[in-house]
Amino acid sequence: GRMTIKDLAVQIDMSSPSVAARILKLKDAGAIRGYSVVVDPLAFGLSITANLRMNPITGEVNRLKQMLKDTPQVVEATHVSGKVSYVAKVITRDLDELDGLIARFSPFAATEAEIILSSTVPRRLPKL
Repeated sequence: GRMTIKDLAVQIDMSSPSVAARILKLKDAGAIRGYSVVVDPLAFGLSITANLRMNPITGEVNRLKQMLKDTPQVVEATHVSGKVSYVAKVITRDLDELDGLIARFSPFAATEAEIILSSTVPRRLPKL
C-alpha cells in the first residue's frame, strides 16, 4: 500500500501509466477495497488475543450483533455454520479485561473463549 506506482512499475516491468490504469480498474471493480496498516497490539499493551464462540439466546440475535459492532475490543466477527453461530476475534490488555468482556456477552449468548497462543499462518491473501 505504500509503494509508489513508479516503484511498482519498475518491479513488474511495466510503464507507470499502465500500472496506474490497472490499479484504478481493480479499484473500480471492487477487487481492491482499501489499504491498511498492520499494527502489533503488544506495542499498545494489548497482550491477549482470543476467539469468542457464541450462540445467542433465543430472541437476542440482533442485540448480540449490535454488541459485537459496538465493542471496541472486537476486531473481527463472523456469522458461521456449525455448533456455534458467531465467532469474534477480540484483543484485550489482560485476562481480567477478557473476563469482563465474556461477562458482558454472557447474558445474551452462550460464550466460550479460546485464547490464541500463536499464529501459525498470519492473515494473508488467498492464491489469486
